[in-house]
Amino acid sequence: MDLTLNKIIELITYALEVEPGVIQETTRASDIEDWDSLGHISILSEIDKAFNNITEKCPGLASASSVKDVYEALVDAMGN
Repeated sequence: MDLTLNKIIELITYALEVEPGVIQETTRASDIEDWDSLGHISILSEIDKAFNNITEKCPGLASASSVKDVYEALVDAMGN
């Protein structure tokens, strides 16, 4: 699967069960009520499903606090 910002937004939207369009590149965890510790685990789970357990190779995802942080950590891990 190709890593794109739009795909990450789609995965986060699905994981947090919010309406499409709520999550943007500039969205931070503090902007979304459901992006708490459990929400973050849901995000990591969806990313793992989409990208073959990438979170094992990407410890920066655990502390990512925005869509941009998640995307950049994945780009670094995948070497894109």
